[in-house]
Amino acid sequence: MEQHGDPEKARVTSAPMVNRRHRVVRLIELVWGAILLLPALWIFGSTHAWDPGSACLVVASAAFFGLLRAILGLRTFLVLTCIPALFGVLAVAADLLRDVNLLEAALIRPDPNEAWPVIQPYVLWITLAAVLFAVPVWVVFRTPSTRTVRRKGSVATLAAITVASVLFGAVFHDTVLRAWPLNVISVAAASAIGRDDFISTASPYAATNPRLASASWGASRLPGVHPQKETYILIIGESVRADRLGACGGPRQVGMEHDAIIYCDVTSGSSSTHTSVPLLISRDMPGGAYRVSKDATFMKAFEEAGFRTWWLALQERGIAWPDADTDMFLSPKRTDREALLPSLRSALADSASRKLIVLHAYGAHFSYCDRYDPATAAFQADCSKLSQFPNDSTLPEFLRAYDNAVAESLRFVDAVISEAAQAGGASFVMYTPDHGENLLDDERKLFQHALKDPTHWDTRVPAVMWASDEWRAGNAARWERLRANHGAKAMHADLVPTLLNAAAIRYVDERQAAIDLGATSPPARIRWVMRRLGEKVDGDQLGRAR
Repeated sequence: MEQHGDPEKARVTSAPMVNRRHRVVRLIELVWGAILLLPALWIFGSTHAWDPGSACLVVASAAFFGLLRAILGLRTFLVLTCIPALFGVLAVAADLLRDVNLLEAALIRPDPNEAWPVIQPYVLWITLAAVLFAVPVWVVFRTPSTRTVRRKGSVATLAAITVASVLFGAVFHDTVLRAWPLNVISVAAASAIGRDDFISTASPYAATNPRLASASWGASRLPGVHPQKETYILIIGESVRADRLGACGGPRQVGMEHDAIIYCDVTSGSSSTHTSVPLLISRDMPGGAYRVSKDATFMKAFEEAGFRTWWLALQERGIAWPDADTDMFLSPKRTDREALLPSLRSALADSASRKLIVLHAYGAHFSYCDRYDPATAAFQADCSKLSQFPNDSTLPEFLRAYDNAVAESLRFVDAVISEAAQAGGASFVMYTPDHGENLLDDERKLFQHALKDPTHWDTRVPAVMWASDEWRAGNAARWERLRANHGAKAMHADLVPTLLNAAAIRYVDERQAAIDLGATSPPARIRWVMRRLGEKVDGDQLGRAR
């Protein structure tokens, strides 16, 4: 007679195995939830100093993921949150290894050509992490009965939690919209319905223009006789630190041809292009709540005083949202001279008698070998060694390539000055980079810029000023004051007031710390540098180990 196994005994035998599987699933769920909260705990937990409390951001993130888990069930929840979970691990790794806020970098949408050299050394680890994250999803799908069982009262509890979360979000919406991942969702939703105000609340780094067309600087020309033809040019460079210039203690080959005034001790508003450039061209001081304010740029003051304005850039519009009469966003070439000089010549040839031209260059941004022509370089650098991050043995090659890029930045400034001089009239040219660069300067071995914390090296930049003979003849005392101040402790906030007053423009500016370097010497003051939105640090207290 055929023998059949005892079903009850089989169920009893398999029960321990089922229990073990469910314990594994429960462990996966707990670990997965912790990983999902990592950006909120690590990055957003203390990002915005003006929030009611950083804990609110973590609570909002936890509530969002908890509701998502309760509504979708475990399997669907794991699949939909696989990418956020992977991002959480990568964000923490970027913070620990590179002092980089990965979420901030993702929101400002960097150029892929810039991002790839940074990501390349970690591609293998990122791929491995992605594979490992697929394993728990596979385990859960292989485990029977992982669907959430609705217990008595669970629907009512879920409804209560949902209502409480909505009320919390309504009361603290300015905070909640910045909680991970609600910030990204809010940006996408606000873009779809055309609510730009929600976008700037949810993400200060979102790609939307916050500037108000009605904003005014209340500007006008000072009484007096002004030149018939005037040109003022601001050159915004990239990633040039002051101590690499020959005039500031660096290699003598890194210098300028024209007789210009060079300031060697200027603090930038921040160590990131996306925050330093908006600060440079505004009436804002470091430490504000927004990356780009609703105020107009200083170009509005020139326009109100009767000037025509141009913004000619090799970097994207969303960095500063310029409000010039004419703007052009060009593709970078080997050098800034190749990319920007043709457009500059067109602007200089325009029939307008009074002009302000802003040039936003690519300067010495990494990869350094891509920023200069090796045939005319002052230093021989083996660019094959610059594909990875530097170490003590390869640093000399990086420094030679960086010095070549800085020297090319100054050649561009010289070329702009030559074009302005050839155009004739009263001309004033000002140059400063957006920030500096870290080059393994202390025991932290930091490299590049826009890291989690600003340093002495990525916030100490030069400023260059040149004026034509006609301008100097009419502003002799101002030129001498500018020359006398060249060794003083200046800051980016001083440069726009200096440029506006060089053009004899009066305007409204409530800042007390910013000064006109052509009229007075910098007083004893704190030179603030933005650490992150809503927080600033004393730039003179940023350490320098050697």
